[in-house]
Amino acid sequence: MSLLSVEDATAQLLDGVEALASETVGLDAALGRVLATDLAATRTQPPFPASAMDGYAVRAADAGREDQCLTVIGVSRAGERFDGALGPGEAVRIFTGAPVPDGADAILIQENAEREGNTVTVTVPVSEGLHVRPAGLDFKKDERLLVAGLVLGSRGIALAASMNYAQIPVRRRPRVAILATGDELVPPGGDPWP
Repeated sequence: MSLLSVEDATAQLLDGVEALASETVGLDAALGRVLATDLAATRTQPPFPASAMDGYAVRAADAGREDQCLTVIGVSRAGERFDGALGPGEAVRIFTGAPVPDGADAILIQENAEREGNTVTVTVPVSEGLHVRPAGLDFKKDERLLVAGLVLGSRGIALAASMNYAQIPVRRRPRVAILATGDELVPPGGDPWP
């Protein structure tokens, strides 16, 4: 009698086995589960041009040289957008993750600026696009980012959350039974030689 190879034995065991049905679970229950379908982003991330640093949203044309003075006209925070638009000679105080106001095309970081009242002075010039994360830098809406069959770890779950999923389709957990036969088998800790 010849023995089967591990590959042949596995193939025989799995012959006719169908994929488990899927179920939807919350992200808090998805760790270690297998993704049942591909997932595409439901939104663009970031959804708007965002500041990568704390400082001032400016027009590079106005802040491209040292000692340029700009008038601070407002504030943009991550949870509170500045509603207006930047004009020539203006700046908006901005914080990391906040939307870059219309009209601004660069961030003058706070370390490179001196502020007195409503006036900020450029100490290190900026260039267009400096410290601005463009909309869609991470991913765009409808972009397929997670593929079926992925075993979900913390990275996959975090990506699903940033794609705006609260629940995701996963394969049902298998039910497994172990059948031990033969008188040579004893429970762990038992004595195989009576």
